[in-house]
Amino acid sequence: MKQTSHGKQRIQDPDRPSAYARQDRLQPKEMYIDNETGYLIYVGPNGRTHIFTTDDKYHTSFITTRRNRILRTSTGKWTRQFKGD
Repeated sequence: MKQTSHGKQRIQDPDRPSAYARQDRLQPKEMYIDNETGYLIYVGPNGRTHIFTTDDKYHTSFITTRRNRILRTSTGKWTRQFKGD
């Protein structure tokens, strides 16, 4: 997947959780599937949320709240696959 110039700028933003994507994927607090795309969503500490494509390539990272994740599951956008500690 080719990274866009927008993506290159965002990854350098120190407030984005991108640096933790691989780590949080290996030890997620929660895991979901996006029902529209099939993408895998891994949630780490403090709501760090990372999306990987179906071929396991990194896509994007952002912060979610517990309330936002509950809303996404209750509306059918995401399906929870795993809930850790």
